[in-house]
Amino acid sequence: MRARQLRGEPPRTCTARQVDVLAAFVEAGGSVSHAAARVGIRPRTAKRHLADLRARSGLTTEQLIYCGRAEGWLVIPSLETE
Repeated sequence: MRARQLRGEPPRTCTARQVDVLAAFVEAGGSVSHAAARVGIRPRTAKRHLADLRARSGLTTEQLIYCGRAEGWLVIPSLETE
């Protein structure tokens, strides 16, 4: 098994900042402007991070969220159960 397929490790195609923006996007209910405020960047920059992540992975935002949650590399604290 290749290392990037291990649970809890994001694919090589994305950066930690892109994962942070994606997590903030989910926490903000799909609002780019609220996600940008959570991360402390401009909305245009958040859009660019999400667009780059989609382009690099070849997945839609919804697919990225699903895969990230299923594989364990996208952690959304407000959605985690104890």
